[in-house]
Amino acid sequence: MRAVNLLPPDLRRASPKAAPAAPREKVEGIGAYLVLGALALCVAALATYVMTTNTVKQKQADLEQITADASTAAQQAAKLKPYADYEAMANGRVETVRGLAAARFDWEQALRHISRAMPADVKLQSLTGDMGLPGTSSGGADPLRGSIQAPAITLTGCATSQPSVARMMARLRAVAGVTRVSLSKSEKQSSETESACAGHNPPAFSSVVFFERSEALAAMAPAEANAATSVPVPNAVAGAKAPADGPAKTDGQAPADGTSTTTSTTTTGADAP
Repeated sequence: MRAVNLLPPDLRRASPKAAPAAPREKVEGIGAYLVLGALALCVAALATYVMTTNTVKQKQADLEQITADASTAAQQAAKLKPYADYEAMANGRVETVRGLAAARFDWEQALRHISRAMPADVKLQSLTGDMGLPGTSSGGADPLRGSIQAPAITLTGCATSQPSVARMMARLRAVAGVTRVSLSKSEKQSSETESACAGHNPPAFSSVVFFERSEALAAMAPAEANAATSVPVPNAVAGAKAPADGPAKTDGQAPADGTSTTTSTTTTGADAP
């Protein structure tokens, strides 16, 4: 099939002109972008520096203010320190007085009851009382005294016979407040030994009377558990001595406010009423 040109003859040889091409834009370099990025980094670094500097200055100002406040508070505390020291001293003295009052032992009543319980044929040569506090040595030489930490009275003397010693032990166990009566020795003396008791070779004895249920012992228990804040309690207070001109009779009296008493006498006990 042959192609047919339908254009008029005057237009058949005229070729269409190409449309004018649009001018190409000139491609710019990347240097401008680099400059803009560098400027942005500089601005960000400057802003960070300014903010950091302001923060440091604010912290320094806060530190100076806190230091000044601390110095002012220290000066005020130094001015009020004498009052705090006085309060601590007053509280310490109050606790000491309370501890001493709570640790009192009624020596007068204990000795009165013991003197009434002594048989007539028993003579005391020494009597020692102490509180038995931990870490202290008792005034008596009886080896059984340190076995129990409690108020106790150590008795040494002589009796006309061994049954008299047994009777004394039985009477001492019946004394009010006594929880234990221990006999460390009861030995007959030789005929050459001078004794205040009558009879053939009268025995010399040494016994300890314990008061384990004493209120003073319960009051001292918290102080022993906390040694840092323990209240000082005297362990032994020397009592009256026998007159130099001869033996004296003991009436069982002792200071009511003391914590211990020590007497050295030769005594003829009275029968219990």
